[in-house]
Amino acid sequence: MQSRVAWEAGKSLVIEEVEVAPPQKMEVQIKILFTSLCHTDVYFWEAKGQNPVFPRILGHEARGVVESVGEGVNDLQPGDNVLPVFTGEFKECAHCKSEGSNMCVCACTCV
Repeated sequence: MQSRVAWEAGKSLVIEEVEVAPPQKMEVQIKILFTSLCHTDVYFWEAKGQNPVFPRILGHEARGVVESVGEGVNDLQPGDNVLPVFTGEFKECAHCKSEGSNMCVCACTCV
């Protein structure tokens, strides 16, 4: 796939071909159709207050279609429309079980 890649904090993004491996256990491969850069992306790209890992592909606010799923993924299938989220959800805390929130606070304890 073609993507814009950040190789260093604050430097211009480089357009290049990126090879994507098939999804592993509990992973989903998504064909991103639309994306944008938000404040969080810019914050990580500029490396303000933390040490982000580079290279990195920015644009976590996106819309896409599931292309394939890894072992153990039972609630998504190829062709599903999805909106990726910045934080994971483990479906055990009150936030995960609520239909009004996607802000899981138990990433360390539910897995």
